[in-house]
Amino acid sequence: MAISLTARRQNGATDFLRSISIGLLSLIFLLGLWQMVITVWHVPAYLMPAPGHVLIAIGTNWKVLSAQTSFTIGAAALGLTISTTFAVLIAIAFTMSRRLEQASLPAVIAFRSAPVAAVAPIIMLFFGRGITTSVMVVTIVSFFPLLVNLMRGLASTDKNTLELMHVYGATRWQQLYRVRILYALPYLFAGLRVAGTSAILGAMLSEWITGSRGLGNLILESGEMRETELLWAAVLVSVTVALIVFWTTSAAERRVLQWKA
Repeated sequence: MAISLTARRQNGATDFLRSISIGLLSLIFLLGLWQMVITVWHVPAYLMPAPGHVLIAIGTNWKVLSAQTSFTIGAAALGLTISTTFAVLIAIAFTMSRRLEQASLPAVIAFRSAPVAAVAPIIMLFFGRGITTSVMVVTIVSFFPLLVNLMRGLASTDKNTLELMHVYGATRWQQLYRVRILYALPYLFAGLRVAGTSAILGAMLSEWITGSRGLGNLILESGEMRETELLWAAVLVSVTVALIVFWTTSAAERRVLQWKA
Protein backbone atom coordinates (compact mmCIF):
# COMPACT_ATOMS: atom_id res chain seq x y z
CA MET A 1 0.00 0.00 0.00
CA ALA A 2 2.82 2.39 0.94
CA ILE A 3 4.60 1.57 -2.31
CA SER A 4 1.40 2.25 -4.24
CA LEU A 5 0.93 5.65 -2.56
CA THR A 6 4.58 6.55 -3.19
CA ALA A 7 4.26 5.57 -6.85
CA ARG A 8 1.12 7.68 -7.20
CA ARG A 9 2.84 10.70 -5.66
CA GLN A 10 5.81 10.26 -7.96
CA ASN A 11 3.48 9.97 -10.96
CA GLY A 12 1.63 13.08 -9.83
CA ALA A 13 4.88 15.04 -9.48
CA THR A 14 6.03 13.79 -12.88
CA ASP A 15 2.73 14.84 -14.48
CA PHE A 16 2.97 18.27 -12.85
CA LEU A 17 6.53 18.82 -14.10
CA ARG A 18 5.51 17.60 -17.54
CA SER A 19 2.62 20.10 -17.61
CA ILE A 20 4.92 22.94 -16.54
CA SER A 21 7.47 21.99 -19.19
CA ILE A 22 4.84 21.79 -21.92
CA GLY A 23 3.48 25.16 -20.83
CA LEU A 24 6.90 26.81 -20.93
CA LEU A 25 7.68 25.29 -24.32
CA SER A 26 4.32 26.47 -25.65
CA LEU A 27 5.01 29.98 -24.36
CA ILE A 28 8.46 30.03 -25.97
CA PHE A 29 6.98 28.79 -29.23
CA LEU A 30 4.29 31.48 -29.22
CA LEU A 31 6.82 34.22 -28.46
CA GLY A 32 9.02 32.96 -31.29
CA LEU A 33 6.04 32.87 -33.65
CA TRP A 34 5.14 36.39 -32.57
CA GLN A 35 8.65 37.65 -33.36
CA MET A 36 8.66 35.83 -36.70
CA VAL A 37 5.38 37.48 -37.76
CA ILE A 38 6.79 40.91 -36.95
CA THR A 39 10.03 40.22 -38.81
CA VAL A 40 8.55 38.60 -41.91
CA TRP A 41 5.65 41.00 -42.46
CA HIS A 42 7.43 44.09 -41.10
CA VAL A 43 4.62 44.90 -38.69
CA PRO A 44 5.10 48.43 -37.29
CA ALA A 45 5.68 48.76 -33.56
CA TYR A 46 2.61 50.94 -33.03
CA LEU A 47 0.47 47.97 -34.12
CA MET A 48 2.38 45.03 -32.66
CA PRO A 49 5.56 45.61 -30.64
CA ALA A 50 8.24 42.95 -30.37
CA PRO A 51 7.75 40.39 -27.58
CA GLY A 52 10.97 41.58 -25.92
CA HIS A 53 9.58 45.11 -25.63
CA VAL A 54 6.32 43.76 -24.23
CA LEU A 55 8.18 41.74 -21.60
CA ILE A 56 10.10 44.88 -20.65
CA ALA A 57 6.78 46.74 -20.38
CA ILE A 58 5.51 44.03 -18.03
CA GLY A 59 8.52 44.55 -15.79
CA THR A 60 8.25 48.34 -15.92
CA ASN A 61 4.50 48.42 -15.22
CA TRP A 62 4.41 45.44 -12.90
CA LYS A 63 2.66 47.24 -10.02
CA VAL A 64 -0.13 48.50 -12.27
CA LEU A 65 -0.53 45.12 -13.99
CA SER A 66 -0.56 43.18 -10.72
CA ALA A 67 -3.17 45.48 -9.17
CA GLN A 68 -5.46 45.31 -12.20
CA THR A 69 -4.92 41.55 -12.56
CA SER A 70 -5.82 40.98 -8.91
CA PHE A 71 -9.08 42.86 -9.39
CA THR A 72 -9.99 40.82 -12.48
CA ILE A 73 -9.05 37.50 -10.86
CA GLY A 74 -11.05 38.39 -7.73
CA ALA A 75 -14.18 39.15 -9.74
CA ALA A 76 -13.72 36.03 -11.87
CA ALA A 77 -13.14 33.77 -8.85
CA LEU A 78 -16.14 35.10 -6.95
CA GLY A 79 -18.42 34.87 -9.99
CA LEU A 80 -17.20 31.36 -10.78
CA THR A 81 -17.84 30.26 -7.19
CA ILE A 82 -21.41 31.58 -7.33
CA SER A 83 -22.11 30.04 -10.73
CA THR A 84 -20.69 26.67 -9.66
CA THR A 85 -22.85 26.66 -6.53
CA PHE A 86 -26.01 27.47 -8.48
CA ALA A 87 -25.13 25.00 -11.26
CA VAL A 88 -24.63 22.16 -8.78
CA LEU A 89 -27.89 22.88 -6.95
CA ILE A 90 -29.95 23.27 -10.13
CA ALA A 91 -28.41 20.21 -11.81
CA ILE A 92 -29.22 18.11 -8.73
CA ALA A 93 -32.77 19.52 -8.63
CA PHE A 94 -33.25 18.70 -12.34
CA THR A 95 -31.90 15.19 -11.79
CA MET A 96 -34.21 14.54 -8.86
CA SER A 97 -37.29 15.99 -10.58
CA ARG A 98 -37.90 15.39 -14.27
CA ARG A 99 -40.94 17.68 -14.24
CA LEU A 100 -38.91 20.52 -12.78
CA GLU A 101 -36.32 20.09 -15.53
CA GLN A 102 -38.95 20.14 -18.28
CA ALA A 103 -40.57 23.25 -16.80
CA SER A 104 -37.43 25.25 -15.99
CA LEU A 105 -34.83 24.30 -18.60
CA PRO A 106 -36.37 26.44 -21.40
CA ALA A 107 -36.18 29.48 -19.12
CA VAL A 108 -32.54 28.72 -18.32
CA ILE A 109 -31.72 28.39 -22.04
CA ALA A 110 -33.54 31.65 -22.81
CA PHE A 111 -31.62 33.38 -20.02
CA ARG A 112 -28.31 32.12 -21.45
CA SER A 113 -29.27 33.16 -24.98
CA ALA A 114 -29.32 36.85 -24.02
CA PRO A 115 -26.11 38.54 -25.28
CA VAL A 116 -23.83 39.46 -22.41
CA ALA A 117 -22.82 42.72 -24.10
CA ALA A 118 -26.47 43.78 -23.92
CA VAL A 119 -27.12 42.47 -20.41
CA ALA A 120 -24.02 44.03 -18.80
CA PRO A 121 -25.20 47.68 -19.16
CA ILE A 122 -28.54 46.71 -17.60
CA ILE A 123 -26.74 45.05 -14.68
CA MET A 124 -24.62 48.20 -14.34
CA LEU A 125 -27.77 50.31 -13.94
CA PHE A 126 -28.75 48.25 -10.89
CA PHE A 127 -25.35 47.60 -9.27
CA GLY A 128 -23.14 50.44 -10.50
CA ARG A 129 -19.63 50.24 -11.94
CA GLY A 130 -18.02 48.29 -9.12
CA ILE A 131 -17.00 44.68 -8.72
CA THR A 132 -20.62 43.54 -8.27
CA THR A 133 -21.38 44.06 -11.96
CA SER A 134 -18.27 42.09 -12.96
CA VAL A 135 -19.25 39.25 -10.62
CA MET A 136 -22.77 39.14 -12.08
CA VAL A 137 -21.46 39.06 -15.66
CA VAL A 138 -18.98 36.29 -14.81
CA THR A 139 -21.77 34.31 -13.14
CA ILE A 140 -23.93 34.54 -16.26
CA VAL A 141 -21.08 33.63 -18.62
CA SER A 142 -19.80 30.64 -16.64
CA PHE A 143 -23.10 29.22 -15.35
CA PHE A 144 -24.43 27.46 -18.46
CA PRO A 145 -21.32 25.35 -19.34
CA LEU A 146 -21.22 24.12 -15.75
CA LEU A 147 -24.92 23.29 -15.68
CA VAL A 148 -24.87 21.39 -19.00
CA ASN A 149 -21.81 19.34 -18.04
CA LEU A 150 -23.18 18.53 -14.59
CA MET A 151 -26.50 17.40 -16.01
CA ARG A 152 -24.68 15.14 -18.45
CA GLY A 153 -22.51 13.80 -15.68
CA LEU A 154 -25.38 13.05 -13.32
CA ALA A 155 -27.24 11.34 -16.16
CA SER A 156 -24.19 9.23 -17.15
CA THR A 157 -24.31 7.05 -14.05
CA ASP A 158 -24.00 3.36 -14.83
CA LYS A 159 -27.46 1.77 -14.84
CA ASN A 160 -26.23 -1.48 -13.30
CA THR A 161 -24.75 0.45 -10.39
CA LEU A 162 -28.03 2.25 -9.80
CA GLU A 163 -29.92 -1.05 -9.92
CA LEU A 164 -27.51 -2.52 -7.36
CA MET A 165 -28.06 0.49 -5.08
CA HIS A 166 -31.80 0.03 -5.48
CA VAL A 167 -31.54 -3.66 -4.56
CA TYR A 168 -29.72 -2.70 -1.36
CA GLY A 169 -32.54 -0.30 -0.52
CA ALA A 170 -30.72 2.96 -1.13
CA THR A 171 -32.88 6.06 -1.34
CA ARG A 172 -32.65 8.46 -4.28
CA TRP A 173 -30.58 10.87 -2.17
CA GLN A 174 -28.19 8.06 -1.17
CA GLN A 175 -27.84 7.12 -4.83
CA LEU A 176 -27.12 10.77 -5.57
CA TYR A 177 -24.28 11.41 -3.15
CA ARG A 178 -22.82 7.88 -3.19
CA VAL A 179 -22.90 7.19 -6.94
CA ARG A 180 -24.20 9.94 -9.20
CA ILE A 181 -21.96 12.73 -7.88
CA LEU A 182 -18.88 10.53 -8.30
CA TYR A 183 -19.79 9.87 -11.93
CA ALA A 184 -20.43 13.61 -12.45
CA LEU A 185 -17.03 14.77 -11.14
CA PRO A 186 -15.16 14.39 -14.48
CA TYR A 187 -17.93 16.37 -16.19
CA LEU A 188 -17.73 19.03 -13.47
CA PHE A 189 -14.03 19.53 -14.11
CA ALA A 190 -14.63 19.60 -17.86
CA GLY A 191 -17.13 22.39 -17.27
CA LEU A 192 -14.73 24.20 -14.94
CA ARG A 193 -12.01 24.20 -17.59
CA VAL A 194 -14.36 25.98 -19.98
CA ALA A 195 -16.03 28.17 -17.39
CA GLY A 196 -12.74 29.16 -15.74
CA THR A 197 -11.29 30.70 -18.88
CA SER A 198 -14.69 32.18 -19.77
CA ALA A 199 -14.80 33.77 -16.32
CA ILE A 200 -11.62 35.75 -17.03
CA LEU A 201 -12.98 36.90 -20.37
CA GLY A 202 -16.35 37.74 -18.81
CA ALA A 203 -14.73 39.87 -16.12
CA MET A 204 -12.68 41.72 -18.75
CA LEU A 205 -15.79 42.25 -20.89
CA SER A 206 -17.58 43.77 -17.92
CA GLU A 207 -14.61 46.06 -17.29
CA TRP A 208 -14.62 47.19 -20.93
CA ILE A 209 -18.31 48.05 -20.77
CA THR A 210 -18.50 49.59 -17.29
CA GLY A 211 -15.06 51.21 -17.15
CA SER A 212 -14.30 49.68 -13.74
CA ARG A 213 -10.85 48.58 -12.61
CA GLY A 214 -9.21 45.49 -14.09
CA LEU A 215 -7.29 44.20 -17.08
CA GLY A 216 -10.16 44.93 -19.46
CA ASN A 217 -10.23 48.60 -18.55
CA LEU A 218 -6.42 48.76 -18.66
CA ILE A 219 -6.43 47.39 -22.22
CA LEU A 220 -9.09 49.92 -23.23
CA GLU A 221 -7.27 52.88 -21.69
CA SER A 222 -3.90 51.79 -23.10
CA GLY A 223 -5.42 51.63 -26.59
CA GLU A 224 -6.93 55.10 -26.24
CA MET A 225 -3.63 56.54 -24.98
CA ARG A 226 -1.67 54.73 -27.75
CA GLU A 227 0.44 52.92 -25.15
CA THR A 228 0.80 49.89 -27.39
CA GLU A 229 3.40 48.05 -25.35
CA LEU A 230 1.34 48.32 -22.16
CA LEU A 231 -1.74 47.20 -24.10
CA TRP A 232 -0.01 44.07 -25.39
CA ALA A 233 1.48 43.48 -21.94
CA ALA A 234 -2.01 43.45 -20.45
CA VAL A 235 -3.20 41.09 -23.21
CA LEU A 236 -0.26 38.74 -22.58
CA VAL A 237 -0.95 38.77 -18.83
CA SER A 238 -4.65 38.00 -19.39
CA VAL A 239 -3.80 35.08 -21.68
CA THR A 240 -1.30 33.77 -19.13
CA VAL A 241 -3.88 33.98 -16.34
CA ALA A 242 -6.42 32.07 -18.46
CA LEU A 243 -3.85 29.36 -19.20
CA ILE A 244 -2.92 29.10 -15.51
CA VAL A 245 -6.61 28.66 -14.63
CA PHE A 246 -6.89 25.90 -17.25
CA TRP A 247 -3.76 24.09 -16.06
CA THR A 248 -4.73 24.43 -12.39
CA THR A 249 -8.16 22.94 -13.08
CA SER A 250 -6.59 20.05 -14.99
CA ALA A 251 -4.13 19.39 -12.14
CA ALA A 252 -6.95 19.48 -9.57
CA GLU A 253 -8.94 17.03 -11.70
CA ARG A 254 -6.07 14.56 -11.82
CA ARG A 255 -5.61 14.79 -8.07
CA VAL A 256 -9.28 14.52 -7.13
CA LEU A 257 -9.97 11.68 -9.58
CA GLN A 258 -7.05 9.50 -8.53
CA TRP A 259 -9.57 6.99 -7.20
CA LYS A 260 -10.63 6.22 -10.78
CA ALA A 261 -7.19 4.79 -11.53
